[in-house]
Amino acid sequence: MDIGNTIKEIRKKKGLKQNELAEKSQMTQAYLSKIENNSKEPTIGSLKSIAESLNVPLPILFFHAMTVEDVEPEKRDAFKIIIPSLKGMVETFI
Repeated sequence: MDIGNTIKEIRKKKGLKQNELAEKSQMTQAYLSKIENNSKEPTIGSLKSIAESLNVPLPILFFHAMTVEDVEPEKRDAFKIIIPSLKGMVETFI
């Protein structure tokens, strides 16, 4: 799961600077930076706050962060085929 890059990608698509999202999410910019760089694992509370601030449902945030490593080995080929289309459809809601 690549939650940090997913948050960063959505933040940028929404036109928010890192300090703006941090403020809206009631956390420091340093903490958000560590989350976005995958050097700090966020708490579920932090993720909820970030998702709310981005106006993205938390399950969508998790789905968008999925990588092939998150899928059982025997299902990875199918995942690689369908995930681009699914993520594209989900992005219309982001």
